[in-house]
Amino acid sequence: MTEPTIPPAGTPPAEQGGNEPQNEGKLTQAEVDAIVADRLARERKKYADYSDLKKASEELAELKKSQMTEVEKLKAELAEKDALLQSKDQELSGLKLERIKAAKLAEAGVSAEWIDSVSGSTEEEVAASVTKLAARLKVEPPKAAQGAGQTGIQSQVKNNSKIWTQSEIKELRLSGGLTDAVMAEIKQATAEGRVQ
Repeated sequence: MTEPTIPPAGTPPAEQGGNEPQNEGKLTQAEVDAIVADRLARERKKYADYSDLKKASEELAELKKSQMTEVEKLKAELAEKDALLQSKDQELSGLKLERIKAAKLAEAGVSAEWIDSVSGSTEEEVAASVTKLAARLKVEPPKAAQGAGQTGIQSQVKNNSKIWTQSEIKELRLSGGLTDAVMAEIKQATAEGRVQ
């Protein structure tokens, strides 16, 4: 066998002899471009829906933002309704307390005009305050038999006072006999329940 001869450096392959080109392992620029284009196409195919995903992500962020705003609106509305409810609850408690005070004053036989003098925030405290007030005013509670049908706020009928009838008052009016003194007596009788 003969040994192959090594061509001098810088000699083109065609001159080296043989009919076949010696390009094994080397690629042409066109082949490199085709490989790069193929790889880019595969990568682009992987991320083909990137713009759709980005758009969906942005829409989701907007939705979350709008929902967050809606939640904040609901929180503010809830706080406003809570404040209104608390205000109404305080108002109702005040009205209940006034009703308790009026009832306790009536039970003690004290006029309702003294309601501002009654203190306390519970029924027991109000009852104690009314008892003290009645003692200071020297008012005795109405007796059960006497107070039947009355609230206790009206004054007791005196045994020796005149009981007026509507017909007597009408006759005095027609005859001109209603003097200031008689009118005062009739007003007092009305306040005491002595007018029938």
